[in-house]
Amino acid sequence: MIIELTDTDTTAISKQLVRAREQTGLGTLGRVLTLVVFTDAAHEAAAIATADDTAREHSMRVIVVVAAPDDTVDRVDAQLRLGTDTGASEVIVIRARGSVASALDTLVIGLLLPDTPVVLWFTGGQPISQAGALDTLAVRRITDVSQTEDPVRGLRELAREYRPGATDLAWAQLSLLRGQLAATLDQPPFLTVTQVAVSGDPCKPELRLLAAWLAQRLGVPVQITRAESVLSVLEVRLTRPDGDIVLTGDPQAGLSRLQVPDLPEQTIPLTQRTAAECLSEDLRSLDEDTVYAQVLRHGLPLVADAADAAVRRS
Repeated sequence: MIIELTDTDTTAISKQLVRAREQTGLGTLGRVLTLVVFTDAAHEAAAIATADDTAREHSMRVIVVVAAPDDTVDRVDAQLRLGTDTGASEVIVIRARGSVASALDTLVIGLLLPDTPVVLWFTGGQPISQAGALDTLAVRRITDVSQTEDPVRGLRELAREYRPGATDLAWAQLSLLRGQLAATLDQPPFLTVTQVAVSGDPCKPELRLLAAWLAQRLGVPVQITRAESVLSVLEVRLTRPDGDIVLTGDPQAGLSRLQVPDLPEQTIPLTQRTAAECLSEDLRSLDEDTVYAQVLRHGLPLVADAADAAVRRS
């Protein structure tokens, strides 16, 4: 069921939700959280599609807020997507135009599910400041720095403004890769890594976060080389006394190849994850990610010069 509401407000949206539940028998039982998505018109369709996919794993109410503050008309339009039209959840799309878009939190607070966690997701380069009072209610704030005009500067801002509960989709994109590298180093022989080299796009947040994580955890300098690829991280090379551990992405084959000294080459299904997969992972645990915090605050400065030099050499 899709219901369109024009020139409306939060009270009218709430009443329409109640009527729709009475007519269809659809309820909010089992909803475990409220996901509030801040986006713009250009990214609205992608944000809704990602939220729909994510809702198949996490039963939740999704509130998508589309801000158009430069519009000359002051108005709120809404769309309700319920039941089979929204996967396993319910989606409320609020399109705020003109001056109404300056107080987005007031449009959303009355639609939050009671007694459930609130998670904020900022996509399409939307600033965290849009959340207003919602920021104090949220247990988790998820950004997507790769969609900002300058992801490198965006990472620095995330580091300066970090507070418990914050994370970014670029960090979730690296989870499987970090897990594979950690598992490989956790196998005998337990030798010290003396050198690290990564190649990929140093303008992408994924490569910088991975390099920062390796530099901080292993305590060695990280060499960064720019490489043309659809992958943010094309290759990771860990040098030990017995030789190099090399993990290389193969985008055409949709997998990665792992080379470990004295062992046959392995193929691993490590590929670029979708935004829905990354968002789903971030919603599985709402606790503070202390490793991410340490990488932002202490790891990024360790690799900033190497990454910036790689950009200048390209």
